[in-house]
Amino acid sequence: MAKRQSFADKASKKKHTIECPVCNTPITSTMFIIPTPTEGGSIKYKRSIIGICKCNHKQYYG
Repeated sequence: MAKRQSFADKASKKKHTIECPVCNTPITSTMFIIPTPTEGGSIKYKRSIIGICKCNHKQYYG
C-alpha cells in the first residue's frame, strides 16, 4: 500500500520550474505546429516544443 502524505510533505516539495540563465524568468514549454508544403502539393505539419522566456518571446510571437 502507498504511504500517505501529509499536507506539510506536499507543501515542502520543490516546484519543477526551470529559469532562464540570461533573464531569470521561468521558461514555458510551448508547442508550435508549423505547416510545410511538400513536393506533391499537400501540406505536412511539423510539431516542435520550444522553451520560451522573456528573452526570446519576440522571436516567436513577433
